[in-house]
Amino acid sequence: MKFLVTGRGKGASWEIRGRQLGDAIHATVDPEPASFAGYHAAIVVKRPRAHVVEAIHKAGVPLIWDVVDAWPQPMGNNWDRKRCMLWLRGEVAAIRPAAIVAATKAMAADCAEFGIPVLALPHHARPKQKINPLREKVLTVLYQGGDTLWTWQPMLERQCKKRGWEFWTDHSKTADVPLAHTDIVVAVRSQTGYAARNWKSGVKLANAQGSGTPSVVSREAGYVETADSRQYFADDEAQLSACFDALTGIDARREQVEMYKPLTLGVVRNHYLSWLRSMSF
Repeated sequence: MKFLVTGRGKGASWEIRGRQLGDAIHATVDPEPASFAGYHAAIVVKRPRAHVVEAIHKAGVPLIWDVVDAWPQPMGNNWDRKRCMLWLRGEVAAIRPAAIVAATKAMAADCAEFGIPVLALPHHARPKQKINPLREKVLTVLYQGGDTLWTWQPMLERQCKKRGWEFWTDHSKTADVPLAHTDIVVAVRSQTGYAARNWKSGVKLANAQGSGTPSVVSREAGYVETADSRQYFADDEAQLSACFDALTGIDARREQVEMYKPLTLGVVRNHYLSWLRSMSF
């Protein structure tokens, strides 16, 4: 089957769900295709542009919408479920997809009302990461991501200082440090809206699993759905402190990493292709 993957051609979501995953399923990957004719389906990543949507429908090609991170941000990260669903219904009515790809099972469940095929497809881990050697002592804790820490920043700084650890963020001089060069990676966010808690992908945990880096994450759907039995969760400072205490010892960190089942590009690709090939286009 012949697939086209298109989108705006920029940003992390496009790199992961567009370029990397599109190449993996042997699709044509093009933000500005000259023609949509001849494809079994056109997969549009994130926020479809109106002229692209119309061109796909005009060509008579089924449109698959990958909804990853598509709602308006940052304001949409504070919306309640009712507001999120109003936005989603409006987008589906405008885009008229033949099928939907969701970033979490929770999002897939919310898309079920549209009566079209829906796939819950988690983000794969960043390819070719270095594997963490797991140092005997914890020295550094890393947060990778955008400006989502807010109230978590002082909590993380306090808990690290208390233990004599360094806390690194994207905005420090160590912004590009690989996960394998830190001892614990954290994935938390201050936004508590419905989409932020239920529709965000679990890519940060996927990267931790892929690099074998011990991790502490919040109870977002993207992390809960892809976690293993040794995952450490924190939704407040007391829980964060307890997680850091538990992960101080090398044995606990090793046990966590040994339980990881990384979502590699190959694993996610195979799941995606199986679903695509099962469709009656």
